[in-house]
Amino acid sequence: MPLLNCTYRNSLKRMIIVRCFASGGFYLERVVFPFEILNFQAPENTEVEVWSHGLGSPELVCAMAIDDLKSESPEAQSPLELVNQ
Repeated sequence: MPLLNCTYRNSLKRMIIVRCFASGGFYLERVVFPFEILNFQAPENTEVEVWSHGLGSPELVCAMAIDDLKSESPEAQSPLELVNQ
């Protein structure tokens, strides 16, 4: 299973949790502080979720495919930056 180099930048002013999961048992969960950059490797079929703490419970901020986070592409940005363009 080949791994992709990926980058996620937390552009929010609050801490978030990045969760990645794929078939074959791949799972990654990391806390990312405000404006911090997370570099990681994941398989091609990975799904990514970004979670934050809402009023009283966790809330899903966004979900995306791993292709949006490939660091080989010059447009590797936070998905929230992609939405705001």
